[in-house]
Amino acid sequence: MMLMLITGAANGIGAAIAAMAASQGHRVIAADRDGEALRARWRDHPAVQCEVLDVTQADAWTALVARLERDNGALDVLINVAGVLRSGQTGELKPQDIDLTLDVNVRGTIYGSNAVAAVMKPRRRGHIINIGSVASLYATPGTTVYAASKFAVRGFSIAAAGDLRPHGIAVTLFGPGPVKTAMLEQQRGDEDAALTFSGSRALSPEEVAAAILGPVLRKRPVEYFLPFRDEVLGKISNAFPRFFLSQLDKARARGRRNFSSPGYRQEP
Repeated sequence: MMLMLITGAANGIGAAIAAMAASQGHRVIAADRDGEALRARWRDHPAVQCEVLDVTQADAWTALVARLERDNGALDVLINVAGVLRSGQTGELKPQDIDLTLDVNVRGTIYGSNAVAAVMKPRRRGHIINIGSVASLYATPGTTVYAASKFAVRGFSIAAAGDLRPHGIAVTLFGPGPVKTAMLEQQRGDEDAALTFSGSRALSPEEVAAAILGPVLRKRPVEYFLPFRDEVLGKISNAFPRFFLSQLDKARARGRRNFSSPGYRQEP
């Protein structure tokens, strides 16, 4: 069984991964900036160790990784889940939203990967999994800075995979479509976020966790997108951006219709 450090583990995707990993017998370090929510989520799960972490602080990453390595043993897997989304269109973007999105989504991922890679390299093994998004492929207007941040996470992850492969360390960019979490709920009814709802349905956090703890851990791919259809369409959109932009009005219209679709509702 592996020792895993999972960020953003107080709720949503991070919590689902941590719960499933613990149920499979892995040793889980659940980290989040919101210590109160983290402890409330895991107080009845003594097998899950809680750690308060602000992913935007490089020194905090270095200190946590050093302490975990000393007290818990060698980290096998880092799963960078922590992320934020603020909608808004170019010309109306708030500087504080830009800074927050880039700090958490991009710098947090880079700081974490860097800190963990430093201790994995001497032993020549390990796996870093960075949560991107299908927005790592689709440059979605309306959630513009979020898309930019997830493009950056994809670029960093692919480059880091090249850096670390000679040292026996895998880096995977995992890109899920919309997931039934609080982040999705905050976008419901938001005209700027209509593209988020343009597919057939949203994934459950458990579907994401099962993919990460299943084929991603086993195969250690450079990229893994879910659902596969979004990967195909997203890479076509990357290759032909004018075609992608020509389809936006239709996609937004579908998204508006899907604001109330059962396929995008969290299960009770």
